[in-house]
Amino acid sequence: MKDIKLKYFKASREESIFDEDEKYGLCFFCKTDEFPQVELDESVEIITESKEEIEIVCLDCLLKEKYAFKQIVEGGFLTKDGIVKESDKYEYLKDDSNYLTDLLPLENQLLNMDKLKIKNLTHTPPFRTWQDATWLVHCKDFMTFIGTWEHEDFVKNSPDGNAKEFFDDILDNWNGDDFYDKQFGPDKSEYAESTFYAFQCQGCKKYRGFVDNA
Repeated sequence: MKDIKLKYFKASREESIFDEDEKYGLCFFCKTDEFPQVELDESVEIITESKEEIEIVCLDCLLKEKYAFKQIVEGGFLTKDGIVKESDKYEYLKDDSNYLTDLLPLENQLLNMDKLKIKNLTHTPPFRTWQDATWLVHCKDFMTFIGTWEHEDFVKNSPDGNAKEFFDDILDNWNGDDFYDKQFGPDKSEYAESTFYAFQCQGCKKYRGFVDNA
C-alpha cells in the first residue's frame, strides 16, 4: 500500500477516503479510471467551479488541484464560500457557558489562518472515519494526519513507553479510567470499536488526536 506524503497527510492511501481497489467509473475531471477514486455522496463535499453534477473524482486530479474538498477543522469549516465558524452554523453553541473560553479562541485562530495553509488543506484528501474527519490545529497551523493508532503506536511514540499515560495526554475528546485498557490496550475488550486518529504539529512536533466510535 502506497503512502500519501503531503504537508497535512502523511499516511497510507488506505487511510484516505480514496479507494485503491474499487473502480467506480471515469473521474469527472480526467475521464479515466487509472487512479484511486472516491464516489461522492452527502458525506463528502467537493469545491469546484463546475455546475455539473459530479459523482466520481480521483486522487490524481486532487493533487493537480482540479478540485478541492470541504474540510471540517477545529473552529469551523472550509467551504466553497470560505471559512464558516462553527457557532455560525450551530448558533446554539454561543449560549454554551464554555463558548468564550473554548470555542471562540478556536474560531478566531481559524479566521486568522494564513490563506495558503487553507488552500493546501482543501487540496488534501480527507481521512477515512466513522463520523467526521476533523483536522486539528496547533502552532497556528493545521496539524498533519499521520494515521490511526493502536497500542503498539502509543508505546512507540510515548516519550517513556507508558502508552496509557501518553494516550491521556494527547487525547482531545473524552476518556475514562479504564477507557484505554478496554479500547486500545494489549488486553482490550473483544467488543472494542474505537479508532484513534493521530496528528502531529508541523512546528513543535507535538502529538494530538481524537477518538471515534463505529
